[in-house]
Amino acid sequence: MPDTMTMHDYSGTEVEVEKLDDAGAGGARLDVEHPDGRRWRLEVSRSGEPEVVTSWRDGELCDVDVPEWLEDNLKRAAGPA
Repeated sequence: MPDTMTMHDYSGTEVEVEKLDDAGAGGARLDVEHPDGRRWRLEVSRSGEPEVVTSWRDGELCDVDVPEWLEDNLKRAAGPA
């Protein structure tokens, strides 16, 4: 069963995060879904650095940049380097 958690963007909106599996070197593969229709599948390093595998907007495959609030949350979740 996948691990799920929530994060918040800078405006306080709750964002769903699901850990799909472990990735190499202590990282993880995550699905992140924002209620505004953006969604990312990310490979996240042990230090919290995200790399976009796939992204969507309103269910359509497209390039969606990783926002600063998401990078900040991932780095904070990774803990001290």
